[in-house]
Amino acid sequence: MDEGALVRMVREDRSAGLAPAVVVASAGTAGTGTVDRMDRIAAAARAEGLWMHVDGAYGALAAMTPSARPLFAGMGEADSVSLDPHKWLYLPVGTGCVLYRDAGAARAAFGETAEYIRVVGLEQDEAFAYWDYGPELSRPFRALPLWMLVKSVGVRVLSEAIEENMACARYFAELVSAREDVEMLASGLSIFCFRYRPRGFDGDLDELNERLMVRLQHGGSSYVSNAKVGGKFALRGCVLNYRTRRADMERLLEDVVTAGRSVLEELGAG
Repeated sequence: MDEGALVRMVREDRSAGLAPAVVVASAGTAGTGTVDRMDRIAAAARAEGLWMHVDGAYGALAAMTPSARPLFAGMGEADSVSLDPHKWLYLPVGTGCVLYRDAGAARAAFGETAEYIRVVGLEQDEAFAYWDYGPELSRPFRALPLWMLVKSVGVRVLSEAIEENMACARYFAELVSAREDVEMLASGLSIFCFRYRPRGFDGDLDELNERLMVRLQHGGSSYVSNAKVGGKFALRGCVLNYRTRRADMERLLEDVVTAGRSVLEELGAG
């Protein structure tokens, strides 16, 4: 995000009679792992009187690692931060949370006053009610597995696992740099976007890589998803498993090239 453009657009909206209220910075985009300059965005948000939210669903937990921590300068100045521990804390799907600088703002928005949920007599024991901080009233106890993970494994082990995930992504980029038939398009944190680009191929690279991706997914050995980078169809890898090792990156690249050559033969371009 360009914070200068942000301020300019906010002021243009106000001049047009609109009322900008929230700016959302990204602590690791889902597509490419890009991290906004949150310190600059926080300064702009304060100057313009905006609520600053950080979308950290994928990437914010990388702030636990020594190598990535500098990227997240300014995140602590946000009014709210969303996290998905089911991504980079390796928990079951559905374990998400929002952190607030001032929890009173959430209670004012979501708090219920119905008699059947009024806490009586046990205020100290039941002072925290999840339904006062979000739109859900009925919900599972998602906080328990997160608490158990942190207490049993510890922050240091989790930090090391995330660090290794990012190292795997960097290693994949190094492998690609040594080849002439695969090229990197973008990378950030543990995400890497690339495409198969065989020498001498003058056909539609988007179509080639789309077919390659489907072939790879059906193959059962490696899995990638897709992204658009600069208008180009990209194969997107994202390392989010504490068991992933560099050997898996080597196998992924081999599988990509094998699938690519198979598609080329089908297209009559091999």
